[in-house]
Amino acid sequence: MPHDMTAPASAHAEAPASEQRDAIRFTASLLLISLLLQRFALPLGGASVSLVLPAGLGLIGYHLLRGTLTLHRGRLLAYLALIALVLLGFAWRAAGAAGAATPSIASMLQFLLLTATGIVTFAQPVGQARFFRTVNRCLLVAAIAGLLQFAAQFAGLRVFSFAGFLPDWLLFEQGYNLQIPSGIGDLFKSNGFFLVEPSVYSQMMALGLMIEGLTTRKPRTLALFAAGLLLSFSGTGWIVLGAFLLAAPFCLGGRGLALAAAMAILAAGAAGIVILFAPDIAQAFAVRLDEVTNPGTSGHMRFVTPFWLLGDVIATDPSAALVGIGAGMAERQTLPYEYDVNTPVKIAVEYGLPALIAYLSLFTMAARTAIQGALFVPVMVLFLFTGGYQQFPPIVFIVLLLTSIARLRPDARP
Repeated sequence: MPHDMTAPASAHAEAPASEQRDAIRFTASLLLISLLLQRFALPLGGASVSLVLPAGLGLIGYHLLRGTLTLHRGRLLAYLALIALVLLGFAWRAAGAAGAATPSIASMLQFLLLTATGIVTFAQPVGQARFFRTVNRCLLVAAIAGLLQFAAQFAGLRVFSFAGFLPDWLLFEQGYNLQIPSGIGDLFKSNGFFLVEPSVYSQMMALGLMIEGLTTRKPRTLALFAAGLLLSFSGTGWIVLGAFLLAAPFCLGGRGLALAAAMAILAAGAAGIVILFAPDIAQAFAVRLDEVTNPGTSGHMRFVTPFWLLGDVIATDPSAALVGIGAGMAERQTLPYEYDVNTPVKIAVEYGLPALIAYLSLFTMAARTAIQGALFVPVMVLFLFTGGYQQFPPIVFIVLLLTSIARLRPDARP
């Protein structure tokens, strides 16, 4: 087993060239697996499992054996605490819930298996410029694919779902909103071609914009990510970008304030151009501005109803705050309103608030460079509040890579 090199004091030491290459190859491989294989499934016992899960875990296992990755002691302890809390809740419900709905053991095991990703980190620190350049090259693949997908509609080509092109047993598309009208004629929102929903595409485009703004700031790259964000017609990417603009001044001081101001001005300028020259696109966004306060809309379902659910569950059964109500039970509640779940509410409802704290430790317990620190808040907003991603391997892998797995060193200033 490679020795643990997680001490912050070593974060400025440069890894040997071979280990740098291995870490970058691991980064590119994990990102491309997460971005390009989202819609593919692995049939398992009559059910479908995201192909990203075994592919990603296999990649992590290979690089653990190779020495590219090692275990992070603190996060390993947090993960063991999470396992103990999840099993405690399961035992509590099994012992005293006669006649109640049975929690899903399969859901619990998948959750724990996927979450184990959080215990690894780079064995040696890697230069952050090379790391983020690799990340954005992978995100550009999704950006360009989404732009081509949207443009192809004008030539009569519509490929927003792989159903009909590939056998159903190979696809992981059921339950996702792949084909959503944009509100402009008969055009659909871009979903990035490979990604499962326009909302996921918008979040990846916001991520690319933030990284590019913090690093090389190439106009062409910024334009590609901005175009992808617009053509997703999704508000969640803008929420992630807004979180970045609010957090950057606190994380980077004057530089962050200047960057946030510049990006806000560019966004306002882009919005003005869209209003003048593409009013249909502007109208499609305008009609969604009041969704959070409008019951039944996507925004209200995503950002309000999960907390109604949490409050109602704890009010009905106070013990749920400590041990939860069981794996897979969050979506099976009978309530007088339609609701959705997000990541923290799902975990708190099913496993309890102490388990949620242990879970979040896998994302927060890490030494970070200034750029990683500036990305941390918006990336966690993406993960925690823009969808129920706790058991969606593509997003879990990407978020953990950026917040915890990647151990970077600042590059020397010129």
